[in-house]
Amino acid sequence: MNETVALLGDFLNKTLKEIMSALDAERGSLFLFDIASKELVLDSLYNSSHLKLRGLRQRIGEGVSGKVVNIRKPVLVKDIDRDSRFHGNGFPHYHTKSFISIPLFSSQGLMGVINITDKSDSESFSEKDLNFAVTICRYSCLSVDSLINCTNLKQEKEVLDKQKTLLEKYASVGKLAAGIVHEVNNPLDGIIRYTNMLLNHLENNSIAREYLLEAKKGLNRIANTTRELLEFSRQVNPNSSKTKRYADVHNIIDESLDLLQAKFNGGIRVNKKYKEGLSKMLDCGLSHVVINLIKNSLDAMPDGGILEISTDIQDSLVQIRFKDNGVGMPSEIIEHIFEPFFTTKAIDKGTGLGLPICNEIIKKYEGRIEVESSPGRGSTFTVLIPKKYLENA
Repeated sequence: MNETVALLGDFLNKTLKEIMSALDAERGSLFLFDIASKELVLDSLYNSSHLKLRGLRQRIGEGVSGKVVNIRKPVLVKDIDRDSRFHGNGFPHYHTKSFISIPLFSSQGLMGVINITDKSDSESFSEKDLNFAVTICRYSCLSVDSLINCTNLKQEKEVLDKQKTLLEKYASVGKLAAGIVHEVNNPLDGIIRYTNMLLNHLENNSIAREYLLEAKKGLNRIANTTRELLEFSRQVNPNSSKTKRYADVHNIIDESLDLLQAKFNGGIRVNKKYKEGLSKMLDCGLSHVVINLIKNSLDAMPDGGILEISTDIQDSLVQIRFKDNGVGMPSEIIEHIFEPFFTTKAIDKGTGLGLPICNEIIKKYEGRIEVESSPGRGSTFTVLIPKKYLENA
């Protein structure tokens, strides 16, 4: 947006200078419309007195420029003292009492106002001068429209290119996952089964048993990775079919907490703030999302802390929020957390597929996951799902 505003200002300033030169005017000003404050802001002032008025603000309807915006038409004033519309609005340092003021409108709405005054020969501006200035401004507004559209198209293209690259990456991972899972799971199941059989035949304190237990940890890690790869492949495959059922959101959260009870240490406390009367929701993998987000919060608080889980309905969206006061993340990490295989955890703690899978599941709900975090101040993950996915919505 700042780039567009700067581009707009530069172009319209050139337009102002061209009109001043053609009409032999010594003074001119450009006001740009500030959408946020609904005010006109003086962007540039060209005058022989070198007045420092940049940043001056005028409300719509006030002052010459503000009144011209209300009129919504170009204005030619030959003598401001005799014009009831603008009497008393002139600056005393002007050499003449004649001026031209032109509101600038594009397809996006009001852009600003161009003012021209003080002809070098001290004569009043004519209708011919007004028509010339209006024509130049009209073509400038059309050009600005084109510039803004080009800038917007460029930004949209960058977003689409990024999404395309990410989708291609997801598709590649999905294909890779399917092949890996089928090739690895069968022999892996056999190895784990025989490892368990050997463990049952070894003495508890034997060195061989310790070695096998370490090997089993590695095998289980491989099994977890292939399981997450398979889940990721299913989520990015639009043709995947899952049995759909409605489930109580609060029950899903409570059951997930129970499943992860072993990861709690004495220093972690859970605060629940549930929305009363929240209907059941279509469970298309929501349980998987809840478990992963709780697990991530617990991992972020190795020395203990508070995990706050809340539910609510705002603006036709169901909100499920997971807020911890753990280690937090910098912005450069947040940018990548939904990318497959990106992880900041140790190799035995995570695969980098948990959040990407959660993201794909929530996208199927036509929802999104918002993240707020900073180092040392914890993280907040908010799942937003349209209310239409509630039972009897």
